Amino acid sequence: MPRFSNMEREKIREKLMQEGERLFTSFGLKKVSIDEIVQAAGIAKGSFYSFYTNKEHLYMDISGNLQQKMWLEMDEFLNEHRTLPPRELCKQCFLWMFHQLERYPMLKQVDNETAEHLYRKLPPEVLGAHTRDDSHELIKLEEYGIHFTCGIDIATKTLQTLAVSLLNLQQDQTGDRQIIMEIILDGVLKEIVSDESN
Repeated sequence: MPRFSNMEREKIREKLMQEGERLFTSFGLKKVSIDEIVQAAGIAKGSFYSFYTNKEHLYMDISGNLQQKMWLEMDEFLNEHRTLPPRELCKQCFLWMFHQLERYPMLKQVDNETAEHLYRKLPPEVLGAHTRDDSHELIKLEEYGIHFTCGIDIATKTLQTLAVSLLNLQQDQTGDRQIIMEIILDGVLKEIVSDESN
């Protein structure tokens, strides 16, 4: 295994994230090879494995990083709209996040096939870390008066499943997409979010 200084590790990791995001956005997860990633990043293939077990692990790391950026931006949205009833605030926040995907095209590409591929290729601890990150962010929503009527774990998995379903709707080029998104959101949020402030 190659040895890198902390500074070298950080530079290589940044390059892998940058080039991985560019390639995954352009071609999709399944069509990008590790050889293409390492060539674009300018590193040896063996060095890649010092950072990631496979390309799916890199994909999840990039995805998590992009989601963190979106979550930070979401705080501003929540502050501006905190007077809305909790369920409506959660709904508007979810819709806002979907509109933000224009700025994060790699996240916009996740569909059922990609999600299933990731579940097959990634070890449970990598997937679990991603779910814990999402759970942590849902806990932060409680600071804005959003109370989940089920456990945070159930709410997280429900909203992750809902997000993939709504991403599939992005393919719908008719004017019905927004209406369908809102109907699905209303139904799910009615089941898992209390409409009373804490």
